[in-house]
Amino acid sequence: MQSLARSSAYKEERLELEAIARRFEGTLGICSARLDGPEGLLEVGGDEVFPAGGVIKIALALEVFCQVEEGAIAIGERVSLTSPEKVVGSGVLAELADGLAPTIKDLVYLAMAISDNTAANLLIERVGAFSVNQRLAALGLEKTRLSGKILVQETRLGPPAKEDFGATASTSTDSDDGRGERSPVTARELVRLLSRVYRREGLPPSACEALLDILQKTQTASSIRRGLPESRFRDRTPARLFHKTGSIRGVVNDAGIVATERGAYAVALLSKGSRDLRPTQDNVARIALAEASRVIYKAMREE
Repeated sequence: MQSLARSSAYKEERLELEAIARRFEGTLGICSARLDGPEGLLEVGGDEVFPAGGVIKIALALEVFCQVEEGAIAIGERVSLTSPEKVVGSGVLAELADGLAPTIKDLVYLAMAISDNTAANLLIERVGAFSVNQRLAALGLEKTRLSGKILVQETRLGPPAKEDFGATASTSTDSDDGRGERSPVTARELVRLLSRVYRREGLPPSACEALLDILQKTQTASSIRRGLPESRFRDRTPARLFHKTGSIRGVVNDAGIVATERGAYAVALLSKGSRDLRPTQDNVARIALAEASRVIYKAMREE
């Protein structure tokens, strides 16, 4: 009954989110859920499938930390960097000399903090996409999965001749083209994944703690953060953010956990189909998602 009451209380905020989605030139997927205190779920397009971009690296990092805890790999293990592994897009490893041997810990930091695609692919090679997807399925995620390594095809062949701006996303493994940057995700399932991590449900607690720690170190521009109040004093932050961003042409995503003095909530903000490709804060998708974040912050802090 409590959850139904909270859902009813979000009617005004849901209408605001629906208005934001209508104004946007593409498609939005929005979902948020309280993680402690009164239950509550707020969503618009929560089950729509979107290309993940770098957001899928949350699942990759989780699998790495789980395998470390389970003894399958060592966090200090070194992985050699070679030219065939280097891919375009965000990050720094693609510009560094062959022979560099970062540790697994180094690679996770690079893949998450600055969304280094080469680092992510080295981790995928080490832990296996199958293992990532097996873990996601065990956690109850039905649509979200890692399709493969990131931007390998685009590194070899260049951008696709026909661009759909992320408007279509595969929901079937039979039609999966193996492009990791287009791994399918939904806002509702990302919130479910983050909720399980926050509550340490069905996962090694130390792996969850390691993931939450690295999610605080993301350096890429956040749509979620833009919707949060700014700190008036450096030692009095109104909200802490644990998150990962992701973007490819036509797609801007952000998913994470916001911790406030009134409790925490998980949130996933996804977009596709926008033809605004500017990598700036004026990008229409970033503005729409920031507006959604502001609405969600207000809703999730209500008593």
